[in-house]
Amino acid sequence: MATKSKIVAELGEADLVLPDRIGEALTANDHVKYYFALLQTARANADHPAVPVPDLKAERLASAVNDDWLDGVVAETRRPEPQRYAVPRIDEILDRISAGIAAMLACLPDDQQAALRERLETFDFKLAKAGVIAGNAIDAMTSGDLGHGDSPHLLVMDAHKAINVLQAATATESVLGASTRGLSEHSKRLVASFMTGLNRTAPLKFDHPGLATTATEHDGRLLIQNDIGTTDAHVLVVRVTGLETSLTYTDIHSARLKFFVSLFAKFAVDWQRTDNRTSDVLENKSYILTTGVFRAADEAELGRYLDHLGSRIVFLIDWNKMRKRLRAFVSKERAVEVLRWAAEHDVGHRALLEAGGEQVLAEAVEFATGDTLRYGDRLDNLIGEDNATRFLRRAMEVASIGLRQGRSRRLIADEIKAELKRYFETTGLAILDLAARHAEAGFDLAVTLRDALENLQGGTGAGDALARRAVQWEHRADQLLNEARDDIKRHQRPVALLRFFERADDAVDELEEAASLSGLLPPVAVPGAPMEELRGLADTVLACAQEFIKSIECAAAISRSDVCDDFDDFLSAFSNLMDLEHRADDLLRAIRRALAQNVESARAIYLIDLVSGSLESATDAYLHATQALRAYLMEEVIA
Repeated sequence: MATKSKIVAELGEADLVLPDRIGEALTANDHVKYYFALLQTARANADHPAVPVPDLKAERLASAVNDDWLDGVVAETRRPEPQRYAVPRIDEILDRISAGIAAMLACLPDDQQAALRERLETFDFKLAKAGVIAGNAIDAMTSGDLGHGDSPHLLVMDAHKAINVLQAATATESVLGASTRGLSEHSKRLVASFMTGLNRTAPLKFDHPGLATTATEHDGRLLIQNDIGTTDAHVLVVRVTGLETSLTYTDIHSARLKFFVSLFAKFAVDWQRTDNRTSDVLENKSYILTTGVFRAADEAELGRYLDHLGSRIVFLIDWNKMRKRLRAFVSKERAVEVLRWAAEHDVGHRALLEAGGEQVLAEAVEFATGDTLRYGDRLDNLIGEDNATRFLRRAMEVASIGLRQGRSRRLIADEIKAELKRYFETTGLAILDLAARHAEAGFDLAVTLRDALENLQGGTGAGDALARRAVQWEHRADQLLNEARDDIKRHQRPVALLRFFERADDAVDELEEAASLSGLLPPVAVPGAPMEELRGLADTVLACAQEFIKSIECAAAISRSDVCDDFDDFLSAFSNLMDLEHRADDLLRAIRRALAQNVESARAIYLIDLVSGSLESATDAYLHATQALRAYLMEEVIA
């Protein structure tokens, strides 16, 4: 191809071979940048040896450099004296750098080429003596800092920019929006696959610049470049040879790089080791690089991969900006989770930024709570991590759909406010769900205790088993009480709810005490009175537990609506609890009379009195808990 290009140029048809020259120039650019990285890495490893030693093989292959001896350069580089480095075949590497830069300039117009060649001629590439090169010579060659003067690295950067401009300006074809020229039919199909994916999600960038794509072909190798955004260190280059695609991706944010890699989970991409690099031209002097290689089984699979790859690029734009905004509302892990969901569902995050970003979210919080978030607080502390995550996903979806449909930002903000308001209403019911689960523990205890007294046959083993089960239920109730305390504190709920839970937990404690003592009662403890009354008291406690659960169910229904029938049912359960508490008082007095009149065993009197006292105290606690729940409903819900 190179020989044919020269002949055609001699015939005065240089334009016909320009695409091939541009392809050669871009390949040379890859080669030179690889050699720069090789020298920098070799020097850094000689100063501070790493395990394992980086070999830059993935970059060499991605750059189409075929000499595998280069993979050993980093490991074999030595520092014979301070700031001097023995690099294998250093003279050959320097010659390749010089020749590569010259090849880059060859495709440019004469005026541009002359100016850049004049700069090239000022550089001395004969920098090594006896295979040893000075550290400051490597620095001078690879420096991107304008403050330190011109350098081969700066020349390469300027030449690359000029080549990209030339490529875009001289493109004669557009493949679904990609600027191309002279592509084979096979390469056009591959570029079309890439652009189909890119165009499907490109609207999600809205007014942000970026995503311009150019493609060229050289020696059967397709090169696709995409303008992600405006950051020099944020680069994505795709190279396709046969059924193999090599993707080189650089970023200054490790979290975004990790996020981007995660978007390819459904493809068997071989991601090479991520390397940290330094460059004087970047604001923070460093960037991160990774290379992913995908080997397709056939052209259809290759097309699907390129489609997916193209469709993911838009989700990198302003990613870190959105992540920082979300961290004011959820943890950093949840923020990335939300962004990943937005990408996987083709919703994107740019719309929410366009609609107001964190400001519209903060306004939604103020609308839903009647107050602004205080410093140090987050939305997930108010409605829980899962609810906050679901809300942020929905906010992104509302913004994305709304902007694409041409709806006003004000209407979008109002819908986001309404969404969050519903989450706060749902969260208000979460405390009553905790209450129901706590009440179930008391009910289970009451049922087991009633059955134990109905079938009292004694035996230490049975008593121990009952006590162990009672402790498990009481421990479960304590855990739910602690969750409720945290919820009440986090959401600043009324003190009546705290009293409600504490009284309900008192009931469970009394039932656990009664269960542990019941196991100590002697076989067929005392016939007739007071055992019949004791069993009746256990039935009364079970009825209290049932009415208590009913009162919680009614309270949850009242919190969801303004239906008066639910409050009538609550008052009915409350009235039943009052009657049951009075009945328990009467039964306790009857038990104590029977103990005084009919029982002579001091042990039996002592144990039965303790059990009955705990059971009666449980009914008191249930009634007091329901009184606190009634106060909450009257003061906070119905009012």
